[in-house]
Amino acid sequence: MNNSHTISSKYGIVIFIAILAVVLGIIVYSNVKRKGESFEGVVTDKDIIETQQMNDTSTPGANGINIGNYGNGGIRHSYRIKVKDDSGKDIKYSISAGMYEIIKIGDRVSKAKGTTDIKILSSSKKEKDSSKIAHNQTPPNSPTTIVN
Repeated sequence: MNNSHTISSKYGIVIFIAILAVVLGIIVYSNVKRKGESFEGVVTDKDIIETQQMNDTSTPGANGINIGNYGNGGIRHSYRIKVKDDSGKDIKYSISAGMYEIIKIGDRVSKAKGTTDIKILSSSKKEKDSSKIAHNQTPPNSPTTIVN
């Protein structure tokens, strides 16, 4: 048996495990940090961020089979609110698409430590009376587009 082949295989496995540990560590750290945040304040802005996903068939093992829209890339949406907390600090916080539809600018929200959920404490009077808004008002800004 070739001893150099065995040694290089062992180094490859060690490097793979090290890279995997770093990636998992970053994911765990991000989740713990997000759960550790807490704030209470008023929603001052909402954003939809569009990220264009490109199809990369140059990847080894990619055979060029296109299924659905994934073959030509696609658009990924991320949703974020901006909250001015009670101390005056602006906080940008990612939320789900469903929560994005529920939360309105002017709503008072809170995020408790130990969770990732946003709770609406009180709704904006301005948004409740949206049926009374004139139809000739300027529409909201379009989503931000990011190309990868």
